[in-house]
Amino acid sequence: MAQKADKATAVWVVRRLRAAGYQALLAGGCVRDMLLGVRPDDYDVATNAEPPQVHKLFRRSLMVGAKFGVVVVLHRDRRHVDRMIEVATFRRDSTYTDGRRPDAVRFSSPQEDAARRDFTINGMFFDPISEELIDYVGGQADLQTGVVRTIGDPNKRFAEDYLRLLRAVRFASRLAFRLHPAAANALDAHAGKITQISGERIYDELTKMFSHPSSVAALDAMKKHHLLQHILPELFEPNDEAYLAARQRVGRLPCPDDELLNFGALLMDLPEGVLGRIARRWGASNQRKEALQWFHRRRDAWRQAAETPLCEFKRLMAREEWPWLRVLWKVREKIETNSQQQALRIARRAGGVATEQVAPSPFITGDDLISLGLPPGRDMGQMLRALYDEQLNETLTTRRDALAEARKRLADNNNA
Repeated sequence: MAQKADKATAVWVVRRLRAAGYQALLAGGCVRDMLLGVRPDDYDVATNAEPPQVHKLFRRSLMVGAKFGVVVVLHRDRRHVDRMIEVATFRRDSTYTDGRRPDAVRFSSPQEDAARRDFTINGMFFDPISEELIDYVGGQADLQTGVVRTIGDPNKRFAEDYLRLLRAVRFASRLAFRLHPAAANALDAHAGKITQISGERIYDELTKMFSHPSSVAALDAMKKHHLLQHILPELFEPNDEAYLAARQRVGRLPCPDDELLNFGALLMDLPEGVLGRIARRWGASNQRKEALQWFHRRRDAWRQAAETPLCEFKRLMAREEWPWLRVLWKVREKIETNSQQQALRIARRAGGVATEQVAPSPFITGDDLISLGLPPGRDMGQMLRALYDEQLNETLTTRRDALAEARKRLADNNNA
C-alpha cells in the first residue's frame, strides 16, 4: 500500500514538471508546517499543467479527481517504498450549491488558486528549488501573529464548504492560535449548517482532532461555537448534564492524542442504541461501533473487576480494546472516588495472568462432545461454555481432565 509523500518525492515531482516546461510549487498545509518548523505529514504540489498533461508525464498516476484538477502520482523512492502525492492544477472555483464542492472549476493562475483556498495559513506556496515563499494572501503574517483567518469573506468561505467550520476549530486548537474575530462571528452564525455535511466527513474531522494533544481544546472550542451541540445533540438532551460529565472524563485522560480514548470518554455514558445510531450516522466501522458499545456496557465494571470470576476477567482481557477500557476505568474511579485503589488491584490481577492463558484454545470441541454422545444443539453450546469457563478458571488444566469432566457431566445429565 502506498504511503504519503515525503519531501524528496515532492521535490522529484516539482523537478519533473519544471523540466517539462510547467510551473510547479509546493502548496497548502505542507508550506504552513515547514514555516512553523513542523515536519509535514504530507506534501501537495500545485501546477499549471492540466490533468491529462500530468497523467501523460507521470506513467504511474491516477485520474481520481481530474474533474477538479487533481491527479494522484505514485513514485517508488530509493527504499522501494511507494509514495503517493496529489498534483493539483491551479484553479478558480465557481459557485458551491451543495456546500461542499464547486459546481465547476476553471484552470487559472497561482494567485487565483490561492484566493479560492480556505484560510490564509493554508494558502501559501513554496518553491523548493529556489526556496522561495510565495504568499498572495498574508498567510506568513498570520502565522507569525497566531491567527486563523479566512481568505476573503468568512461567510462566503464557510458557505462554500461547511466542513471549514470544523477545520477552523481544528487549526486554531492544534496550533494554539486565535480565530480572527470575523471568522469567529461567522462560525457562530453558520454553526447549525454543519448538519448539512455528511456524517462521514464530520467523523473524519473529529478523528483528526481527537488524534492530537490539543483534543480537549478542540472539544471546548466546538462547544463554545455551538458546533458540538449540532454534531452530538445526544449529549445535550434533555440538558447538558451528559456533556458536562463527558467533558470531565475527556479532560482527565492521560493520553489526549488517543482518538479511541477520546471517543470512548466522550460517548460511553450514552445508551447502546444511541451509540449505534451515532456510529451509523458517521459511517464508522462495525468494529468502532462495537468498541464504543462495549465501553458503555463495561463502564462501571471497575468496581468488581478485581473480584469477578477469573473466566470473566480473562474475557475482558482478551478484547483488543482492553487497554483502553482500563484507562477509562481509571478515569471514572478517580472522578468518583478520588483514588486508584481498584485500578491497582486490577493491574495486579492482570499482571498475574500469563499471556498464553488469556484466551487459550479450548480443550474440548463440539466434535469431542458428539463422539461422547451429545448431539449438536443448545445443550452442547451450554456444555462447551461451562467447560471453557472451567478451563479459563484454571480448574481444568489438561485436555485429559476436561474430557473426564465432560463424561461426568453427561453421565449426571443422563441420570437426572
